[in-house]
Amino acid sequence: MYCEENFKRMSSFYVNEVHLITMLLPYMERKIHEDCEIYTVLQNSLDKIIKLLLSKLNLKEELKEKIKEIDWNAKTMNDYKNLEKQINNSSKKYIIINGNEKYVREINKMLKKYKKNHKDANLVLINCYDIIEFNKNIGNILENTDKILNTSGEHEIEEIFPEYVREVKKKA
Repeated sequence: MYCEENFKRMSSFYVNEVHLITMLLPYMERKIHEDCEIYTVLQNSLDKIIKLLLSKLNLKEELKEKIKEIDWNAKTMNDYKNLEKQINNSSKKYIIINGNEKYVREINKMLKKYKKNHKDANLVLINCYDIIEFNKNIGNILENTDKILNTSGEHEIEEIFPEYVREVKKKA
């Protein structure tokens, strides 16, 4: 498990992009009500899916608007510099990261480097993985994860993956 002060990594696993957004919405709703800042670093745009789901869900209009204000468009590695400028203060930031394995890994490296240079930054990274694509590497993903985020909220790794935790303890 990975753990560092003011720098938490969560992992979330989804079947398709509609499932991803459906899973993230309750968590984002809580964070929006807590006045937390939410950012995204996405390899593929989720804007259309967000708009489609929000049009079908029974949510308060104010909440829908706040979710729409989050930038759900795809980002290149160069766009990361703009994110760095946006997150440059000490308030808690939630950053949703989604893409292929290389993309997620590179963004995590950049944010870890950013954190080393900005000790007061309080970051929560939510790395979202397509379960089909990442099934082979789930052990590596969990080694760099503090918590798991699923439809019912934040959980300890052992709550969701008890076999993984048992295997790690056997090796120790």
